[in-house]
Amino acid sequence: MPAPEDIDLPLDRYMFDEFESHELMVLLRNGTLACMEKYGHADTYIPEPAPPPVSKHNERRYGITDGRLAKRLGFRADQGDAAPREKEKPLTADEEFTITGGSSKPGEPGKGGRNEAGKDVPPGGCKGQALKALGYSPTATPGNPAMVQNLDLESFDASLRTDSVKQALRDWSACMRDKGYTYDAEPFSASNDRRFATPAATEAEKEVAMADVECKNSSRLIEIWKAEETRIQKSLTARNRQELEKVAKQRDTTLSLIKELSGTSS
Repeated sequence: MPAPEDIDLPLDRYMFDEFESHELMVLLRNGTLACMEKYGHADTYIPEPAPPPVSKHNERRYGITDGRLAKRLGFRADQGDAAPREKEKPLTADEEFTITGGSSKPGEPGKGGRNEAGKDVPPGGCKGQALKALGYSPTATPGNPAMVQNLDLESFDASLRTDSVKQALRDWSACMRDKGYTYDAEPFSASNDRRFATPAATEAEKEVAMADVECKNSSRLIEIWKAEETRIQKSLTARNRQELEKVAKQRDTTLSLIKELSGTSS
């Protein structure tokens, strides 16, 4: 079975991919912890960000596409050799204050002030300091990243309403029926089969997942779906270019700082 193809879409230019997001969260965590130690909280617990469960960006956007993974794990994502989760330690009230600067609302930076260790916590707290190191500023106008997510969802939904994707899904459904599996011409109807809500993948799930990948290939579902969504995203990008360029500028700044802080050059 073919390996999963790279699914690159126009709006990717304005978003962090799964791997960049993970690296960003690692640096944010490490920066916050270093700051917490500076302000009297050397033993603060912040869990390690979980690594992305994919090997390529957008790998599961249109469902499973990797036949080798389907044969081994059914519709499950490959978790690799994930380390066991550490026992979580709740933050104390003063740790919360030091992290946020005394914010009373999620995502809103606090005004800062003296904490119980007698340290003067800056506005935004240690999380704010870690974000600042990654290029974020409360006074900057970097655009609206949430808008990009909304456009991404809009393009996905719109692609499902196109005649070519509808036909490709019907072809996929017919292929599955020929293999002995009855699934509606809907995305993810096979992977959402309630029979597969088990702790581990059964042999039946693996067989259906392999058939799913084979039928996606024979119906050209992924190729057609990607082409339609690319067309839609190009149109959305053109209509929202001014705001998107602000987001892209912030993303480029942050990626540059990620490379600098992580010691990478590419």
